[in-house]
Amino acid sequence: MQAVASPNSSSRTAMLGFKMSLLLGGLMMVGGGIWYVAITGIVGSKKWDFMQYGLGSAVLAAAGALVIVLALIAFFTMPVFKPVSVPVRKDLLRDKFLYLMILPGILTVFVFSYMPMYGIVLAFKDYKIKSGIMFSQWCGLENFSRFFQRSVAKDVILNTLFIGVTQLLITFPVPIILALLLNELKSNKFRRVTQSIIYLPHFISWIIMFSLLFSLFSITSGAVNRLLMSVGLPTIDLLSNPDNFYGMLYGTSIWKEAGWGTIIYMAAIAGVDQEMYEAAHLDGATKWQQCIYITLPAIAFAVTTMLILSVGSVLGANFDQIMNLRTDATRSTVAQVIDTYIYDMGVDKGEYDLSTAIGLFQQVVNCILLFSSNFVVKKMSGEGFF
Repeated sequence: MQAVASPNSSSRTAMLGFKMSLLLGGLMMVGGGIWYVAITGIVGSKKWDFMQYGLGSAVLAAAGALVIVLALIAFFTMPVFKPVSVPVRKDLLRDKFLYLMILPGILTVFVFSYMPMYGIVLAFKDYKIKSGIMFSQWCGLENFSRFFQRSVAKDVILNTLFIGVTQLLITFPVPIILALLLNELKSNKFRRVTQSIIYLPHFISWIIMFSLLFSLFSITSGAVNRLLMSVGLPTIDLLSNPDNFYGMLYGTSIWKEAGWGTIIYMAAIAGVDQEMYEAAHLDGATKWQQCIYITLPAIAFAVTTMLILSVGSVLGANFDQIMNLRTDATRSTVAQVIDTYIYDMGVDKGEYDLSTAIGLFQQVVNCILLFSSNFVVKKMSGEGFF
C-alpha cells in the first residue's frame, strides 16, 4: 500500500516551501538591485542604454518581488497553511491598531536608517559630483588604501582607540557607583531630587557645554581665570592646552552623562526583591555585603548589556563632544579622532568617497568589537546581549 503523508508532515513541507520562496524572492530582489548598481558604475555614464544594461536586473528584482507576493497570497489562502496562517490572521485582525501604530516607526527606521545605507557604495567608487553616486566609476579598495597609506592614519586610529578605551574605563563605573549610593539614601524625596539634579546636564548640548567652559576658563575673559589672576595665582589654560584636553574630555563626560546612566541601573535595582535585603540583614550582613552579594548580581544583566554596547562603540569616540570641545590648538593632535577626520575629509575638503571608506572601516571594526565583547561576556558570566 502507498504511504499517505500525515497533515503535520504536509504542513511542515508546505512551510518549508513558503520560507524558501521568501528567501528566494528576497535574494532575487537584492541580487537585482546589486546588479543594477554594479552595472551603472561599470558603464559610468548617465547616457546609458537601459534596455541593454538595466532591463535584466530590473526584471530580476521585479520577479523576486512577485515571488514574495505570491508566497504571501498562498500562505493566507491555501488550506495546507491553515494551522499556521489562521493564528497569524487572527493576531493581525485582533491587534490591527497596534500594528498601525508601529507602522510609522518602521517606515521611519527604513527611510532614515536603511535607505541611506545605499551611500556605502561611495567607499568603492571614484566619486565625481557630475556623475553622481550611481554613475561614478568603481575603484575597488583604492579609497581604503589611500587612507591607510597616509601618515595621519596611524595617529588617528591610535588616538581614537586611546580615547575610547580610557573613557570606557574611567566613565563606565561612575553611573553604577552613583546608582548604588542613591539606593542607600533613606529619604525618597531627597533621592528623587538628587537624581533629577545629576541627570539634568544630559539635556545640555555640547555646544552650550563649550560656551560654559569658555565663559569659565577663557584665558582673557573666563570667570575662573579672572578670579585666579585677582589673587595672584596662575591661570588654567583648559581649552587650548593639549595636555589638559583628555582630562577635560573625561570630566565633561562624567558631568554630563553619568547621572543619566544611573536611570537604567536604578530601574534594575528597583526590581530587586526587598525581602532578600531583610533576610540578609537578619543574618548579620552589612550594607557593603548586601551590595556585593545581592544588588550587584541582581543588576548584572543591565551592567553587561551596557558594557557590551559601550565596547561596541570604542572606535566611535563621541563626535559631538570632541567636535565642539576641540580648538585650533588641539584639533590636529589630541582632538583628532576617526569621526572628526571623516568630517574634515568629507565636509571640509569634499572627499566623500574617502570619508565614506573610513566610516565603513570604523563601523566594521565596531561591529566586530560588539559581537566579540558579547561572546566574551557571555562565556564569562552567562549573561549576554543576544
